[in-house]
Amino acid sequence: MKYTGRIVITVVVVVLIGIMRIYGNLYYNYPLESIPFLGIIAMLVCWWLGGQYDKVKFYAEKDILTEIYNRRFVIEMFPKIMAQMDKRNGNLILFLMDVDHFKMINDTYGHEMGDRVLQYMAKVFMSSTTKNEIVARWAGDEFLIISPFSDGTSGVIIERIQDALKALSGQLNMDVSVSIGTATYPHDAETLDALLNIADRQMYVTKARRKSLV
Repeated sequence: MKYTGRIVITVVVVVLIGIMRIYGNLYYNYPLESIPFLGIIAMLVCWWLGGQYDKVKFYAEKDILTEIYNRRFVIEMFPKIMAQMDKRNGNLILFLMDVDHFKMINDTYGHEMGDRVLQYMAKVFMSSTTKNEIVARWAGDEFLIISPFSDGTSGVIIERIQDALKALSGQLNMDVSVSIGTATYPHDAETLDALLNIADRQMYVTKARRKSLV
């Protein structure tokens, strides 16, 4: 959680307190060296209020369980990202990922373990991407990765995710995997919904192929 609200409001209060003390010293001979008890109280109150703002902003953008970006954030940000792609003639890759056999995990190990798996998945996706990429929980056991200014290849990220999930499967002593579908802007489609539909179809083709092999 960022400290933006707390820092901004506290800085504003400190500046106001400084101005008031200088004004009081110039016009009312108020001693500058005196301890500003009221100012300290005001700063503490403002720090708390700023914390409440930061908390509201955090949960407006982030998923409560996994603490990665949520669906609302993606929908609000995507038009801005596309505008950047158009301005700089860039490509964007959208990854749609679905946890394999998630219902079976819940039924076999319980919903608490299911939640833990989702949290582990979020960490895997974050560790497999860079700061330039957006990782979000889209719905239930579905996740998104948005990779702007991509060179058109998705294999590197997918390979990182698969390697990390193999390691996670060993740690949890259970098979944990995802099916992944991708779509590229603007080559495959030019809207978020269209990109999602393409990635979704590709993802379920991959999932069906894996089931047939099993």
